[in-house]
Amino acid sequence: MLVILDLFYIIKSCMRDMGRKEDYNILIKKDGRFYTGYCLEIPQARGQGDTKQEAITDTKKAIRLCKSYLENQKKSMASKLITVSL
Repeated sequence: MLVILDLFYIIKSCMRDMGRKEDYNILIKKDGRFYTGYCLEIPQARGQGDTKQEAITDTKKAIRLCKSYLENQKKSMASKLITVSL
């Protein structure tokens, strides 16, 4: 399927989590009559909307949901995890 993108934005999205602010980059693309948001740091976090703002809001919700899931996974597998620094 060929998708023509006529809108290409990278938006810095600031979210608050337990008193600390985290920045996420959201890529907004226009796909037909809809806008789609993709979080660059969490590829599974995607959103959509009829407007750019709706796509941003929906993508923020997806980021929060993914973060919650990842935190729960981290807690349930804590004894099996290995932390590395790059």
